[in-house]
Amino acid sequence: MRENSHELTYHPFCYFYGMIKNYKISKILSARILSFSLLVSLIIGFSGCSDNQNNFVPYAKVDKYISLANYNNLLIPENSMTFPAEGYAGLIVICVSDQQYYAYDACCPYEGLKTIYVETNPGQTGIVSSSNPYVTCKVCGSQYILYNGGYPIKGPSTRNLKQYAVTVMENRLWIHN
Repeated sequence: MRENSHELTYHPFCYFYGMIKNYKISKILSARILSFSLLVSLIIGFSGCSDNQNNFVPYAKVDKYISLANYNNLLIPENSMTFPAEGYAGLIVICVSDQQYYAYDACCPYEGLKTIYVETNPGQTGIVSSSNPYVTCKVCGSQYILYNGGYPIKGPSTRNLKQYAVTVMENRLWIHN
């Protein structure tokens, strides 16, 4: 019987060793959990500051109706028109098909200034009509394609053009944000 009771008792040293071992493990785990939590917090925090292209061009209210009867150039796929008095630095509208249009702010997102804008036909002023699906910043030289998000294809910019919603309504376009 004595042998069995000896197996059930623990030596005090073993008891304290187990406590110390568990304390070290919990301390290591706590440090790892804290590090992981900090990493997740930083990732979430920086994703809130992600490269959202619209944050680099200041907000401007856009609520423009364009009659396709008056601007029939926009009925032809790949044609675009620039309206300088709209948006923040101007408004560029391109026809993709009879029911699909894209609209962008003319402000270069790399520069972010109202006076620095992208152009389809450099040097032309006023309402500009173009069959060029590319726009270029006259200052930084960044070039953007006007299809599928206005993404940069050349130059220092890594940000897309600021895009506006386009609703096609019979013979009119409604461009808005």
